[in-house]
Amino acid sequence: MSRLRMVSGKSFDDLLTVAPGALQADIEMRRQIQKGINSRWYALIGVAVAGLLRCERFVDDLRGPLDKSFALQLAADWTKLPLTDEEKAVLSYTEKGTLDEASVRQRDVEALRQAGVADRDILLIATAIAYHNYSIRMAAAFDVIPC
Repeated sequence: MSRLRMVSGKSFDDLLTVAPGALQADIEMRRQIQKGINSRWYALIGVAVAGLLRCERFVDDLRGPLDKSFALQLAADWTKLPLTDEEKAVLSYTEKGTLDEASVRQRDVEALRQAGVADRDILLIATAIAYHNYSIRMAAAFDVIPC
């Protein structure tokens, strides 16, 4: 049961059903992000955000195609994992966008481009970072499981 008496379940979707239209909007946002970004990047971002926000309890729910032990290591310290240059750039951007989003600058976008990430994907990565920050923070605040 959520911290809110009006929420009957333990999932983020249960929480969103309380506000008219919120669940439908969230489902569409997730669909659009997941349609455009590869599932590994989506999971990397979600698990990294959970770790950065110290919400490691959500890792298993967010890991998608990632191996459980890899996901736990990712949440603890992604810099110690064997990752591609693209993945390192995505996670560096994820970290900055989660911990100090106001400091993100053009050079951070350029670092993604230099790693081989296309502008369309950069927009989707930023959207996935924002989405995971929102959903994980809401899930933690109301004691539900994020999507």
